[in-house]
Amino acid sequence: MWERLREWFSERKQKLDLFDETNVERYGNPLYLLGQIVYFSWIVVIVSGILLMIWYEPTTHGAYNSILRIQHEIPFGWLIRGMHKYGADMLIIAITLRIYRMYFLGEYKRPNELSWMILFGSLVLAMISGLTGYLLIWNQRAFWAAKVVLTVAVYLDQLPLIGQTRFGSAIAFAFLGGPAEGQGTLTRFYAIHFGISVLLLILVELYFIFTRRKRFNLSPTALVILLLMLVAASWIFPAEMGRRADPNRTPLPILSDWYFLALYQYVKYTPPLWAGLGPGLLIAYGMLVPFLDRSKGRRPSERPFFTVVGIMALTYFLVFTALILFNIAVIGRDPHIVLVLTALTLTLGFLLEIRYRRKVRAAEAAAPRPAPRAVPAARPAPSSGA
Repeated sequence: MWERLREWFSERKQKLDLFDETNVERYGNPLYLLGQIVYFSWIVVIVSGILLMIWYEPTTHGAYNSILRIQHEIPFGWLIRGMHKYGADMLIIAITLRIYRMYFLGEYKRPNELSWMILFGSLVLAMISGLTGYLLIWNQRAFWAAKVVLTVAVYLDQLPLIGQTRFGSAIAFAFLGGPAEGQGTLTRFYAIHFGISVLLLILVELYFIFTRRKRFNLSPTALVILLLMLVAASWIFPAEMGRRADPNRTPLPILSDWYFLALYQYVKYTPPLWAGLGPGLLIAYGMLVPFLDRSKGRRPSERPFFTVVGIMALTYFLVFTALILFNIAVIGRDPHIVLVLTALTLTLGFLLEIRYRRKVRAAEAAAPRPAPRAVPAARPAPSSGA
């Protein structure tokens, strides 16, 4: 078993393609520029983050004021902060679109399973880094957004047997650094935000050292255009400050960065236990889908069930995000509608999968069989007396 696992890992390691470096000939298609955009935005986030650390003060009393100073007093501080924020947004968008591209085109299949798992895991880490970095502003919106996310972890205490260990509360306490949000929380979020960046930076550098691949395959013109896009966004839409965090005033609705908004609406709709389990199950599905999808084809029409699941996930993300933004939720009605729609959609996907597989089997049965190969005439046995 270990030998087979080692062979599997060795083969996938040779085919690793984290930033589309092996698809240079496809760069005429914008979908295959996404990997390079991921790497570009990653570098922007790292460089701007290091600069921000010079002036940032990770204390509940000084964090908000230090961000104000960066934004309004430090020369080009607004630009550094904007590049960090919009670079992170670009990173999340590019890696999400690339994951969707790999999903719908079946690019996660052999021999790309390891590339897919690393990219999907990187998206989860990037979102955690975004959440922890978001709190560092220590404004009202970030304070309450972090409180909602940490409350979700406590719901896991309702799990049978496992919940008795209160590991959900332990997770929340580990992030909080105490019984409530305060200096301990800010210190831990700062450490996690910094730690994830350092870990990924080391892993990415090791990846390029061992694969000896070129980091940037984009033309200088493309790099300048991406850079100008970030500068323009930072200038036209300065990174928001909001109000200073106030534990005694709850904003309605409680909102977070755009990529967590759908999760907030999901938490509204579901019972506490499923609010805690749902994100974990979604991550598990994403990591394991290369092994769950046993179909032979790569085109969406050749994998009806997985295509339907992908469309459903994308639709829910967009609809839930819109609903939380406009504060629309009828708790007594909407969860039942969502549950019925989910069941119907998954059933439809399952039926389409069965129909497609029957169609393939019928086509294989109706296909003319190859003519049997002629059996060569037996050679006469050599005479023993010759």
